[in-house]
Amino acid sequence: MLVVFAMFAFTATPAVAQTSIDPQSLVGEWSGKWSGIWGTASTTLSGDYVLRIRKVEGEKVFGEVEWTGRGTQKTNLIGTFDGRRLTYGNAELIVEGNHMAGGRAVQDFPRGIKIDLTKEK
Repeated sequence: MLVVFAMFAFTATPAVAQTSIDPQSLVGEWSGKWSGIWGTASTTLSGDYVLRIRKVEGEKVFGEVEWTGRGTQKTNLIGTFDGRRLTYGNAELIVEGNHMAGGRAVQDFPRGIKIDLTKEK
């Protein structure tokens, strides 16, 4: 009985296969929203979030990110894409087709912020 269980445990396949995304499909504009709980007051803040990916070379991703909240902030980015996960700075987003979601650590947001984006162009 133990042998049968051991064989099953090591031969079972996941219900959903993880497929790599073509890195070049990231190029373009991704837009959506960010949200997070600010400070200790349990106040939820949110705003627009735009990720513009200019080019992808191997695993390296180049572009800029722009977000609104208390004003608009914009910065260049160099990130890494492993076929499913895009990381830049302290952000980590999981890409699924024309959608990516995840989060990043941000000062004054104890739990970080959540980011949800859809490819526009």
